[in-house]
Amino acid sequence: MKINAELIKKLRADKQWSQEQLAAACGLNLRTIQRLENTGNASIESVRALAAVFVVDASVLILNSETSEVEAPNPLVVIKDCFLQFADFSGTASRYQYGWFLVFVLLVSALAEIISPTLRTFVTVLMLVPFLAVGSRRLNDAGQSVWWQLMYLVPFGVVVVWYFMAQPAKLAEQNTGSI
Repeated sequence: MKINAELIKKLRADKQWSQEQLAAACGLNLRTIQRLENTGNASIESVRALAAVFVVDASVLILNSETSEVEAPNPLVVIKDCFLQFADFSGTASRYQYGWFLVFVLLVSALAEIISPTLRTFVTVLMLVPFLAVGSRRLNDAGQSVWWQLMYLVPFGVVVVWYFMAQPAKLAEQNTGSI
């Protein structure tokens, strides 16, 4: 479940506690406290322990769907952002962003093929750089080399590339270590 990580940080700062002191006070692992404050993901037991330590109701710490600031963006916004970031090959892109842009590219290419094969060629060339850019950002996020995209040139290489694109973010794995 999602919790208000900023509120946890504020309550901890109000008591002038370090993360280690908070972990000791509520009986949780230090890595759990770090994950809670970084990602906002928590189990119900962790929420109850924090609520008891801070003497607040557990529902205050939980983000519901109306108050959540971290929602998946609209797919149209994601596609627009991918086109706006067409020259950024060094950042990161989530699986959600890559997936929606891939769906968009496939649908537009199929529609262009129905209209005219020449139009499909034009559309493919037009979307090549943004597609490679979002692919590079996705591979960066997954901790893989961007050179894996060269597998698109090999028959059935797309399977290898999509395997690496489907990997979870390396940063997320570092933040969600063992509890």
